[in-house]
Amino acid sequence: MKKASEEIQCLSETPCNGHLQLKNIEHKLNVKGKTITIPDLKVWECNLCGEHFYPYESSEEIDFYKQYSGKIMLRLNPKLHANLVQFAQKDHRSVNQEINYLLKQAIS
Repeated sequence: MKKASEEIQCLSETPCNGHLQLKNIEHKLNVKGKTITIPDLKVWECNLCGEHFYPYESSEEIDFYKQYSGKIMLRLNPKLHANLVQFAQKDHRSVNQEINYLLKQAIS
């Protein structure tokens, strides 16, 4: 296995004589017509052609994001909805932020 400090030739099908560098990128992924952003995804990037090559762990992370987009449909009783809005406003959070906060507290 090569060390990150060693030069690795670009693996592109079109030879460019570039070298790969390990980088963290913000990866955009289209899932069912929606764009999802994966922050800090590790990729090997060619310094000349810019093509990306994905380590196994990054491919696994992409697959995870394809399965769990982070979006869910939630139906609430109107009174519960109103209470949730009040709690969110009290803590200066959006309703989405409040739901995330409460779910994290409940699961932890």
